[in-house]
Amino acid sequence: MDSSHETIDVRQSGRHVFVTLDRPEVLNAQNEAFLRDFLDVTAGLVDRDDFDAVAVRSSCDHWGAGLDLKAAAEGWRLDATTIEWWETALRHLETIKQLVVALIDGYCLGGGLQLALACDLRIATERAIVAIPASREVGFLAGMAPWRLPRLVGIARAKAMLLGGAVLTGSQAAEWAVVDQVVPVGGLERAWEEVVGPLDAHNLASSGECKRIITSALETDHDRALADFVATQTRLLRSEHAAARLGETIELFRSGGRPSLESGWFPLGRGS
Repeated sequence: MDSSHETIDVRQSGRHVFVTLDRPEVLNAQNEAFLRDFLDVTAGLVDRDDFDAVAVRSSCDHWGAGLDLKAAAEGWRLDATTIEWWETALRHLETIKQLVVALIDGYCLGGGLQLALACDLRIATERAIVAIPASREVGFLAGMAPWRLPRLVGIARAKAMLLGGAVLTGSQAAEWAVVDQVVPVGGLERAWEEVVGPLDAHNLASSGECKRIITSALETDHDRALADFVATQTRLLRSEHAAARLGETIELFRSGGRPSLESGWFPLGRGS
């Protein structure tokens, strides 16, 4: 699905897709062309089974500086249409079955943080700067961050960021659970490989259903969640691959082996 847009580059390598934000001259600030491109890119990820994970990354040393103030100074304004483009694109990332990982370096501000919040996991470098000041500016609500951020970090810290204007380093963002891991500068690629290493085409269905249930968990009561789980688990267990993997696990156990804990994120025996 390789494609080049004016502001975003998309490349697929095997079963991994790399979405690279590519406005380095303005630190990936978001103008109308960016919003249009991002909607098109994310729409192209929907309802597909030929990849397992998406990395959203930057072509420069900064993830995103928020709204393009130069474009705004020249008269461009957000409107209902462009806002809808943006939120639809973010919802695409939240609802596709694949794992979406934000690889954050440098500034992650405003709309940049809104984008990161819509990803499933966020990995940041030590030099990342995370903030979302728009709600303290006249006329802006920071997009849907007032809805997404409390679900991630809780109400008190969401208020500290959105109302108090908290500005966080990468390490502070991890302490606040805004990001999930902090790595040294240059360490994003290694962290990405560790996260996606265990994924393959055979577990896409189960991991996708798991993502769907997690995403809707706070709005779903227990009885509906239980009914959904039973129906989903029953369907997944009917697959030939599920039966084969269970057989492999049983044989491993019978032979004295145990499932490996040496792959995946934070593998056993190695710290961050």
